[in-house]
Amino acid sequence: MATDILERLHLFTVFTDVPEPRLAVMAKDTFALDLDRHANVWNEGDTSRYLYLIVNGRVKLIKHSETGKDVIIEIFGPRDAIGESSLLVGGTYTTTAVCLSSTTLLCVPRHQILELLETVPGMAMRSMRGMARRQRMLMQKIKELAAGGVEYRIAHLLLKLADRIGETCAETGETTIPLVLSRQDIADLVGTTVETAIRVMSRWRKMDIVTNDKRGIILRDRETLEDLAAGITTHV
Repeated sequence: MATDILERLHLFTVFTDVPEPRLAVMAKDTFALDLDRHANVWNEGDTSRYLYLIVNGRVKLIKHSETGKDVIIEIFGPRDAIGESSLLVGGTYTTTAVCLSSTTLLCVPRHQILELLETVPGMAMRSMRGMARRQRMLMQKIKELAAGGVEYRIAHLLLKLADRIGETCAETGETTIPLVLSRQDIADLVGTTVETAIRVMSRWRKMDIVTNDKRGIILRDRETLEDLAAGITTHV
C-alpha cells in the first residue's frame, strides 16, 4: 500500500525537491481517502490535521455567509493540494470543502508537512509560490465579482474553467469543460441567485453560445463569451 501511495505522491510538484528516502517515510504515514459526490472533505470550523492532495475528481471550497448564502471560492482538481493555509497556521478551516464528483485524495499528516518545510528549502519555496498564486486568484475573483454584471461574471467563469481544464475539439473548435456544475453551483461561483443563473444559461443555450451534456459544459461560441467578458454585448 505504501508503494502505491509513494507512486501517487510523485504526481504532485510540491514534493519535487523532497529526497526519495524522505518521501518514502512520508508515504508510510499517508493514506488514501475515497469520497462520493457531495461528500465533505472538511467542514468550516474543523481543526486542520492533513494536507489533502487530489488524485482524481474535483473539490469546491465554499464560504457560508451570515445571510445563509454560500459562495464558492474556488474549484480544484487532479494534482492540486488543498487546505495548506489552515494547515500551516495550525487553526481551523475557514471554508467547507465539498466533492463535485467521486474523488480520491491523499491525506498527509500535518507534522509530516511541517517537517518537510523545515528541512527541504525547495519545498518551502514551492509552497510559498502556491499560496501566492491562490492569493492572486482570490483577488481576481473579488475584482470580477465587483466589476460587472452577471453575464460578465459567468462569461469570465466559463472562460477561466475552459483555460484551466477545458478540452478543445480540433474539428469543431468547441471546448468541453469536463465538470458537471448545477445552476446553483454557477450562481454560488459568481455571487448571484440561482434564478438569474438559470435565465442567463438558458438564453445562451438558445443562442447556441453554450450547451451541456453528461460530459459537462460545452462552449460552442467562445468569441461571444470573450466579448461578454470584455464588456462587449453586441452579440446578445
